[in-house]
Amino acid sequence: MSGRNKVTTPEEAVADIPDGATIALGGVHSHNSPMALVNALIRRGVRDLELIPTPSGGPPVDMLIAAGCVRKLHVSYVGLEFLGLAPNFRRAAEAGTIEIVEGDEAYIVYGFRAGASKLPFLPLPPLYEGTDLPKVNPMIRTTTDPYTGRTVTTVPALRADYGLFHAQVADRKGNTQIWGQRRFEDVMAKACDHVIICADEILDEDAPPPDPRIVSIPGAIVDKVAHAPFGAHPLSSPGHYGYDRDQLVVYRDLAAADDTKTYLQEHVYSVENHAEYLEKIGVTRLLALRQTFR
Repeated sequence: MSGRNKVTTPEEAVADIPDGATIALGGVHSHNSPMALVNALIRRGVRDLELIPTPSGGPPVDMLIAAGCVRKLHVSYVGLEFLGLAPNFRRAAEAGTIEIVEGDEAYIVYGFRAGASKLPFLPLPPLYEGTDLPKVNPMIRTTTDPYTGRTVTTVPALRADYGLFHAQVADRKGNTQIWGQRRFEDVMAKACDHVIICADEILDEDAPPPDPRIVSIPGAIVDKVAHAPFGAHPLSSPGHYGYDRDQLVVYRDLAAADDTKTYLQEHVYSVENHAEYLEKIGVTRLLALRQTFR
């Protein structure tokens, strides 16, 4: 498995993800989100997903909700960072149109760590004293430490059928390098049955393999690598290009007006694949974003 050529397109990479799948989604705020994979999922019309993003979920979560793809969401935070709230997430939560599992950063982080370790749960220090979070999330429970007799808080394991992650560089065997501000995609990937990478750059077949000291996700656990230059657009890919503020503002304004369908029609449904998406955005605009990191 680990030695074969795993390179494909974003569309083919997500082609086997069925309705009702549980998806772990990488990226933090406006950085390193696998937008090419998210757009391909939306175009496919996948439904009833259970979504577990990093503790700092951003625009892709809001877009998936707007497109009707999400049935259940584990959430610590979903927002548009410097552009304010995530309008579709807020509307769905208030209307009860999706199931919300409320957590905090520790719930997501330690839940995935338990899942990656094939443990049923992990005990934590008493983090939730004085908060009502355990009241709205009955999966956050207390138990007695059998060694000390102290009361400890536990969070359940989180696992996903598929993990979708953006990377700057990958080789053809799936060895992946994630640059810049990243959370714990390496842990999330180990808690997934299938791992799909969306990479800006694929190393040539005769290129030296990545230095194992800077490999974020090893190829041994990666199923597919989607070659997607500017695969995080309109979000940023640290070291490669910055976020497209103008396009994000358009998204924010349309989403706030409950008209996300106009954005999706223009930027997702009007093209058939990621290559057409890049052509529509235009090389001049994309190259200007690359200057952000020079």
